[in-house]
Amino acid sequence: MLNNYIKTALRSISKDKQHFFLNLIGFSIGIAAAILMALFAQHELSYDKHQPDSERVYLAHTDYTSAGLQVIASSGYSNAEKLTSHSQVEEIFRLAEAGMLTERVHELVQLGDNYYRLNNFYAVTNNILNFIHLETVAGDIEQALSQPNQLVLSEREANRIFGDTQVVGQSLNFDQGQYRIGAVFKDLPENTHVKFDSLIQMPVKFSQNGYGFAYFKLVKNTDIASFEQQFTELLHESWGENANPAITMKLINMQDMHLEGQGPLFMKKAGSSSILQICIGLSLILVLVASINFINLNIAQSAKRAKEVGVRKALGASKGQIIAQFLTESLLVVTFASLLAFTLVEFALPHFNQMMDRQLSLQYGSEFMLMTVVVIFSVGLLSGFYPALFIASFSAKRVLSGDLVRGGTAIFVRKLTLCLQGTLSIGLIIAAISFYQQINLINSLAVGYAKSSRLVVKELPTQALYKKDNNSLLTAIRNVPGVEQVTISNTDLTNDMEYNFDFTWPNGEKIDSYQPTVGTGYYAAETLGLTLIAGRDFSPEFSGDWYAQNGEDNPTLGVLVSRRMVELAGYQTPESAIGLLLIEPRFKITAKVVGVVEDVKIGSARQQALPVSFNLGFNTNATGHLVIKANTADMAQLSREIQQIVRQELHLSDVQISLIAQDYADAHQNEHRALDMVSIFSLLAIFLTCLGTFGLASFATIRRQKEVAVRKVLGASRLSIVNLLAKEFLLLVALSIIIAFPLSYWLVGDWLANFNDRIKQVLWVYLLAAGIIAMITWLTVAVLGFKSASARPSLILRYE
Repeated sequence: MLNNYIKTALRSISKDKQHFFLNLIGFSIGIAAAILMALFAQHELSYDKHQPDSERVYLAHTDYTSAGLQVIASSGYSNAEKLTSHSQVEEIFRLAEAGMLTERVHELVQLGDNYYRLNNFYAVTNNILNFIHLETVAGDIEQALSQPNQLVLSEREANRIFGDTQVVGQSLNFDQGQYRIGAVFKDLPENTHVKFDSLIQMPVKFSQNGYGFAYFKLVKNTDIASFEQQFTELLHESWGENANPAITMKLINMQDMHLEGQGPLFMKKAGSSSILQICIGLSLILVLVASINFINLNIAQSAKRAKEVGVRKALGASKGQIIAQFLTESLLVVTFASLLAFTLVEFALPHFNQMMDRQLSLQYGSEFMLMTVVVIFSVGLLSGFYPALFIASFSAKRVLSGDLVRGGTAIFVRKLTLCLQGTLSIGLIIAAISFYQQINLINSLAVGYAKSSRLVVKELPTQALYKKDNNSLLTAIRNVPGVEQVTISNTDLTNDMEYNFDFTWPNGEKIDSYQPTVGTGYYAAETLGLTLIAGRDFSPEFSGDWYAQNGEDNPTLGVLVSRRMVELAGYQTPESAIGLLLIEPRFKITAKVVGVVEDVKIGSARQQALPVSFNLGFNTNATGHLVIKANTADMAQLSREIQQIVRQELHLSDVQISLIAQDYADAHQNEHRALDMVSIFSLLAIFLTCLGTFGLASFATIRRQKEVAVRKVLGASRLSIVNLLAKEFLLLVALSIIIAFPLSYWLVGDWLANFNDRIKQVLWVYLLAAGIIAMITWLTVAVLGFKSASARPSLILRYE
């Protein structure tokens, strides 16, 4: 019996190749795109699931969002220490950048004649294996982290420095000492929020009073909200009278870190829950559109096989046998489409990985593949079941009469599915245009500093940069052809603030908001591209502006302040602030205002604009950045020359150089990905909708060819006939518009709410999306309608 079903199915395919290829192409493209989306979604949801007890591990965050900043992934260890004996706390793990330690560590190490900077260098407590899964390659990780001056390296780092992973017991030298390699672990997988290659023991004193990442392993069923409240109270107690009640503590589960961990101090760039939602939504939309096409084309194709079905019924075929026949044909098409879909996925994966910055691959023996195959055939079975049931439900007499298309159920299903396709297509076009407008706004946003023609050399030792006089490194770089000016900065302006000054102004005013300050060097305004509106830039001619101790209790420096800071301090004009002496009580600094610049926005478009200052020569960080203003078109060659100079001057083997414009784009990487995804898959959805419309329109045209011939005999023009055939489809488009507009307005508005600077949704975008779908639908029907209207009426009516 099965052999007969398959033979009949193959015979049907050979007779109607157009129907087969429409089904094959539409279903395979929809399934392939959905597989790509599902692969990405599975990867994003897999982060840190493999860590020990990850469902009970939480990272403490300091939430500054109410103050115009972000959620910071670090907190004070003194408060964590107080919670050690808390009834809900099972264990605490601490991890901090090695450069943050109060006891100096050396990132620059020497092996033979070569110097290396330890990559992703962190200090940790020795209970790391209870929180982070590390696979040991050599040595004993826990023992190594129980002793000072012992390093634990990743395979990647060991190979980079030593050229081998079996390096336990070997040494790396630094100024007046050496590190011993105590263990080597396998490189961390991609699907984890942590990123370290070099580990060292965290001193006990720092683990009690330092600042960094604090992970809490809590007992099951802990009331997280209550715990956060207690943690917040401890924070406010530790700050005393300076406590800001709006600043709170927040716990994020380790498994949620990748999607919820947005902020400047995270070890890796976080993912995006909105991207994940878009992926899941697009997967469902594309499967739905492909299924709708499958159903519509099968229902339409059944009209051409009405007599075949009628004869089968007249010869005694049961309803179940006819259903089985049509389901066999559907599953055969699904099988071919699945093979084509997996082929398309393999071809598309390299480009998709590049777009999403991931390393995804199809593992054919995996649980994911099994689930994918099950879903594909389930969708194919369900999509084929309704057309099979539909045609098998008619009486032999009615089927033989060809009166199939007048069924009210068939008409309703066809209109409903086409309307749904139109709604999805219109919504995706609106989303794509809105995303594009928002990205353009972000790119053109006035940030107060220059992004073009600027290079930044990252993470260089502070002692090599912050020299008041005779800085050979800066002098050498200024002499490179193509370099117009160079300065230093302790802050990545495209990321977030490093620290803030709380100035008291001469009029007694204290600004009630965070005031980021950037520790910079001479020629800051010129090099960074700040717009000076009053006063002057930092210059060696005024060397007294450089940070100077002048005794223990009276440090001084010069500052550039933003227009917003001057206004908030109560001064009417920028010029009136020049020469004022500001007091910073925490650092006991007296700052002289030497210039006023236009407002500067630090970070991404998601962050608020705050009053900013630039100070000359002050930096408490272990590292800083070089910022270079260039006047050459060959930035790659300039980068290589600067890299060589930095290597020679500082004896560093690896030097990180990037374009500020690229760093700014990277800060909005998730938004760019969202735009790319919605744009590409909007085109796919429109293409699939066109396929469905083309298939149904072709059968509608065949069904009405006698009507068309009669109208033509009576003098109807080709255009009027085309419009008559398209009218049914355009009415469905109109209904799609009514549904799509409010739904799109709500969803796009929800996405735009993530930005402080955002576009307004405008009517022309919605009208354009509706017009595009209406025009595509009309053209699709018109191609078929024009062909039908061009046929000679005598060829159609000669047997009437």
